This record gives sequence, C-alpha cells and structure tokens, in this order.
Amino acid sequence: METVANFIVKHKKIIIILYLILCIVAFIGNRFVEVNYDLSLYLPKDLNSIKGKNILEEEFGIGGIAYILIKDEPFNEIENIVKDVEAIEGAREVIWLGTVEDIFKPEDFMDENIKKEFISGNSNLIQIHFVNSNDSLETVEAIEEIKNILGEKGMVGGPAAVSHDLQYTTAKEVKYYSLLAFVIVSIILFLSLESFIEPILFFITIGAAIILNMGTNIIFDNISFTTHSVAAIIQLAVSMDYSIFLLHRYVEEKEKHKDKEQAMIESIHKTFISISSSSLTTIAGFLALMIMKYAIGKDLGMVLAKGVFFSLLSVVTLLPVLILLFDEAIEKYKHKVYMPSFKKSAVFIIKRKYIFLVVAILIAIPAYLAQSNVKYYYANEKILPESSDSNIAIKEIDKLFSNKNQLALILPKGNKLKEFQLIKELEAMEEVVDVKELYSMVDVVIPETFIPEDIKDNFQSEHYSLININLNLPMEGDITKDSLNKIKTKVSNYYEEWYLTGESAIYSDLQKTTAKDFKNVNILSIILISSIILIAFKSISIPLILVFIIQLGIWINLAIPYIQGTELNFISFIIIGAIQLGATVDYAILFTSRYKENLEIISNRNDASIQTIKDTGRSILTSALILFTGTFSVYLITSMSNTKELTLLIGRGAIISLILVLMVLPSLLIMFDKIIRFSTFNWPKTNDRRRR
Repeated sequence: METVANFIVKHKKIIIILYLILCIVAFIGNRFVEVNYDLSLYLPKDLNSIKGKNILEEEFGIGGIAYILIKDEPFNEIENIVKDVEAIEGAREVIWLGTVEDIFKPEDFMDENIKKEFISGNSNLIQIHFVNSNDSLETVEAIEEIKNILGEKGMVGGPAAVSHDLQYTTAKEVKYYSLLAFVIVSIILFLSLESFIEPILFFITIGAAIILNMGTNIIFDNISFTTHSVAAIIQLAVSMDYSIFLLHRYVEEKEKHKDKEQAMIESIHKTFISISSSSLTTIAGFLALMIMKYAIGKDLGMVLAKGVFFSLLSVVTLLPVLILLFDEAIEKYKHKVYMPSFKKSAVFIIKRKYIFLVVAILIAIPAYLAQSNVKYYYANEKILPESSDSNIAIKEIDKLFSNKNQLALILPKGNKLKEFQLIKELEAMEEVVDVKELYSMVDVVIPETFIPEDIKDNFQSEHYSLININLNLPMEGDITKDSLNKIKTKVSNYYEEWYLTGESAIYSDLQKTTAKDFKNVNILSIILISSIILIAFKSISIPLILVFIIQLGIWINLAIPYIQGTELNFISFIIIGAIQLGATVDYAILFTSRYKENLEIISNRNDASIQTIKDTGRSILTSALILFTGTFSVYLITSMSNTKELTLLIGRGAIISLILVLMVLPSLLIMFDKIIRFSTFNWPKTNDRRRR
C-alpha cells in the first residue's frame, strides 16, 4: 500500500485528469442506464403469474391496462375522445359503451349488464389495453398523451396510470431531495470539521464516486426505480466518514512530518486498513441482499456495494490529492469545531452504565416481538400519495363501478364446454363481479368459423383462451388472497395447465416469494459481518457483542411502526436489517478498537470506557448525523411512501445505533471482560483499582 500511496502523492495531475475523464465517461454512461418500474420483472420467471403475464403479452398482444373516467359529456364527445386515444401509438384496444352497444338508441333499450359496466349516473368508463407493459416507456408516454387529450374532461386510473405517476414523481423529486441532502450534510460537516474547505473536498470526492457508480450501472440491463431513487443518497451517507478518517490521520501525521507529502503517504498507508475494514462490513451488509428470491435485492445490493467500493477508491486516491493541493486554503479558512466533546457526558454514561444496560434488556424482548409482527404491503398504488392523479381516479372508479381488480385467466384452447362449465362456477363466486370470455359474447353452440375475427382475437390466440375476471376486492390482503386460492382450486379441477395473472395475482406470488427473504437476508448479513469482525479482532465473543448491539437497534427501529400501527413497504421491511447492520456496526467497531487501545494504557475498565467515549463520541456522532440527515432529507421531500419509509428507517436506525453504542456497549464490554479476554487473542489485561 505504501508504494501505491507514493504513486498517488507523486502523480497528482495524473490522478486528477484520470478522474475527470472517468467521471465524464460515467456521466454520459448514466444517460443510457434504464430505470425499471416493473417490480414483477424481479420475480422468479417460473412463477405462474409471471408466465401468464408473458403469455398475455406474447400471444394476445396485451401489456398494460388503464381506465378513463369521463363525467357530464355526451356520447358523441366521448366517441371523439375514443378515436383520439385509439390513434395513440402503443394503444392496442379501446373499449367503451360504443364498442358493444348502439349509442344512438335510447338507454332504456340497452342491455342492463353492459350499461352497468360502462355507465354509472353521468359517468362513463373507458378501458384501454396497451401493446406494452404498464411500466414500459411507450405505455407511460401513451398515458401522458391521453392526459393531454382529456384535459379537464376526465381522469385516468389503473395500473398503467399508477406506473406513469411513479415514474414522473420519482424523476421530479430526486433533484429536490438530493439538493436538500447536500445542504444539510454540508451543515453537519461544517459543524464537525475545522475548515470551510474540507467539506467541499469531501463532496468532490464522494460526488466523483457517486458519478462513477451511477455511470457503471450501464453494465446491468436496468436498475429498479427504488435503487435509482435512494442509491446516491445512501452512498453519500454511509461513506462520508471514510473521508473524515483520512483527514484526521493526515492532521496527526503532519505534526510528525515536516514534509506534507510524506505525511499524506503515511496517512494513506495507516488509514487504508481501517477504512477498508469499515467499508467491508458495509459492503457485506449490501451483498447479503443478493440472496433474496425477489431479485430486486440483487439489484439494490450490487449497486450499493459497488457504490461503497467506489467511495473507498476515491477516498484513498482522489481525496489525498485534493487535500495536498488545497492544504494552504484548508489552514487559512479554519474555524471552531461545534460538535460536543463528550467530556462531561462520558462520565455521566459510565456512572449509570448498568441502568442503561437494564433499560436495554427490558426493551429487547418486546422490541423483538413487535418487529416480528410488523405488517407490510406490496401494491404499487400504495406507494403513491393519495393526492396523486392516478389514486384519485382509482378511488373514483372504484366508487362508481365497484373495484376494478381485473385478473386474466389463460387456459389451453380447445374444450369450449369445459370452459363454459368453469365460467359458471366462477360467476357463482360472491366476490366475482363478472367474467368475460368468448362465449360470454357469443352463444356456445355457434361454430367458431361463424364468429367475427375481431371478437375471436380478443379472447383466443393460437394456443390459449383468455378469460377476464373482475373482482370486487382490493388489490391485496387476506380476503383477496383467499379468493385467489378459491379461483385456483376451481381452475385446477378442470385443467392441469393454466395461468392466472393480473396485479392481485402477481402481488400474491410476490408475498409467497418474499416470505423467507427477511430472515435469510438477516442471517447472511449477520454471518458475513460477524466473520469480518472475528478476523479483525481475532475474537469469538466481540462479534457476538457488537452484532447484538446493532441487532437490538434494528429491533427497536422496526418496533416503532408496529407501535404506530403503520404498514411498511415489503422492500423496506426486508432490507433495512442488512443496511442498518452494515452501515452502523462501524460505530461499534470504532468504539471497541479504541477501547482496546485505551485498555493498554489505562487498565481500569471504567476509566478506559470514559476515555473511549471522549475519543470516539464526536466521530460516531458526526457519522450518525450524516447518515441521519442525508436520508431524512429524502424523507422530508419525497411523496413516495416506499422511499419515505426506507430513508426514515435508515436515518432513525443510525440514531438508535449511535445511542446504543455510546450508552449500552460500554457496559457490555465491561461486564463481559473476562469472557472477552478468554476468547480474544491478545486482549489487554484489566485492573479495576483506580490509579491514585
């Protein structure tokens, strides 16, 4: 590492030029990174609902679906709107009252069953089928065109409209909360550092790492909108302290070396091990997400782990160059450090160490039980705020036309009598509003050769028959899950091969797929991070103590939404454990490392603990505040519930971990001193008698 450090310090211009070139290339590359909003694409391909979704697109040309609600408009005006929508590229089929009835005959003479499907009072409903999926760029652009055609005359709801609002809202809000995060983190750095210049250099360093990370996402087919919306902020928040470690070491080394370049070489050499160890635990936490059956974990884990690696790389190579180039400016623009010194609070904490420990033990069991009972949701429409256009439209459509929860049942083509019998059973279900298929449009005894092709094409492909089922149920929940199971049982009585797809079916499969992900991700992250700590400290007991203290913080963090009675997005629930453990166990590692150093000088455990809080308190507080404020700024700005929940959990988790490390960890290290000495290589001997 010393050879590398020499090269970095001696070739400052080369390093700067290299980063400029790489950042420009990465910035261009980021323009070609595709952001995916279709969470179903991350489900295993062998799931029944995903197979059905693919057949629906490939054999029937049906991708996305949306509904238009128009009020107080005459039929001739609605017909004009329908023609304009049909002309939009990407719209496969537009179905309204005029599709199946003569709009010029009196309403009293129209079929009542057809009327209630498309008319409710003065409101008219139009159904649109798109060629591409709900989340494709073509469908999103088509929704935007439909909105322009409608103006104030109507509103658009349904899955495709939800996806449109998700994409537009995310794209708009990322800019705002990124700016706010920059401002708030700048304030924290100003309060904790000695110079006005240092925060600027830190942002340049981590900013370069973020650009490199975002640009290299081009190696993936796409990244999820969840990853896209939070990756940069999380990368900034979890890796800024690496810069602080290097800078503090450089200040120390400058006092020992007259030559500042030699001081930086020593700083890089001595800091690399601590920074790389710190980054390894964070990377391990993120990589644990990759074992999720739901592949969004792999997406998020790979991007965040790659981001931390680039942050480590830029802190070790780019930041030293910037510090050396601006060393005089750093010295010139120094100011007072405003972070607390922890001199008084350290004594206060250690005097009451067992009180804090008892409180932590009393909290642990109920927190564990509470977090294991947190409820979570899957539906995309719950991610958007209630004030979003699509959610307003969905509520209005549900109120006027019952719940538009549409399923697509795909069966092998050929046995129309069997289909007819199955349909009768499905129609008899209380939760089924209606069932549409070929033989609900024409008599079952009519030969297929007599059926018009345009009607046949809607319900039959070369290999399959399509049956549309409308439920008067919400998109997810126990009642919906039970109804889906009933439908599947009935279909299985008639067919060996069948596929049930649609929003509800996909959410149901998603729930089954992710049921064990939370436990698996937590177990793997604990194993990986414990292994790193075991190697770093050459200890069996220390990994158990440090991981427990952060795991307690995770339980407390997840117990809060249970107490509040709020649901979490399932992704937030699954990944928060790995992220909080990976990102904040560094606080415990830093504290324990310094405690060990202090024990070698101060053999009394209480005195060593007091000194350790004084030594590490400010650094841990700064790191936790950066993580808290960086993610909390996203929480304040975003209206997307999944992003809001995840960033709140991460930020709150940082503060909880901070409190536990400074208030509870000292008592655990003191209480288990004999066990630690027995199970740890070269742990200092202690003497509880105070030196006079």
